[in-house]
Amino acid sequence: MRGCLQASTTRGAANPRVAARHSATLCAARRSHVAFSSTNGFVASAVAVAEPARPAGPAELKKELLSTLEGLDRGIFGVPAAKKARILALISELEQHNTHAAPTADLSPVNGDWRLLYSTITITGAKKTKLGLREFVKLGAFIQNIDTANNLAVNRIDFSVTGLSAIKGDLAIRAQYAVESPTRVGITYLDSALKPAQLQKIFEATLPLLLSIFNPEGHLDISYLDPQPRELGAWRVGRDNKGNVFLLERSGPA
Repeated sequence: MRGCLQASTTRGAANPRVAARHSATLCAARRSHVAFSSTNGFVASAVAVAEPARPAGPAELKKELLSTLEGLDRGIFGVPAAKKARILALISELEQHNTHAAPTADLSPVNGDWRLLYSTITITGAKKTKLGLREFVKLGAFIQNIDTANNLAVNRIDFSVTGLSAIKGDLAIRAQYAVESPTRVGITYLDSALKPAQLQKIFEATLPLLLSIFNPEGHLDISYLDPQPRELGAWRVGRDNKGNVFLLERSGPA
């Protein structure tokens, strides 16, 4: 910009019109400007500089995530690649606002029920067909209960079966956890149960497949926790050793 002004002033006295054209050519290559002429033939340029975009805060990121997740059924049946990339980018941005550097030092704030909002675990193609999820079996809520007094986590998946005899039930998977680092817990599968008996009959042949999809064995890093995780509606993000991402919202008291 200084160069633009100097070029204008050195040539402007001899030929103001030529100076103005020369100044405009030089400045346009750098940034947008508005030229002002004065009575003495000098030309000055006023530069309009755009303010940098303000980074989105947690509230804005959550709002956009909820909007993007609408109609995706927690991502369990797959998400278009572009939309999945956007969801993961927003979650990564949210993680930058994490204020809990060592969440496993005191896990009592995560005690209680958490509802799954999104996961990269998917049931598609042949798996979806084998489990009957294309036709008469529907998935309900995914709830995780954390019992910090006993170092237990129970993942409950609700099912409903349509037809002549409507059935509602759930698969409960129990796991023990142990702190491994300031952000990580190791998870050991304990057992699972399908109820009622009618639901057991439906999944009798495909239970191993169902468990292979939802078995939490491995480890989990807590990568984001809301500043007040005991409050209803608080958010939590976890990443496991299989590359899966989990976004959860507190749905019950701590």
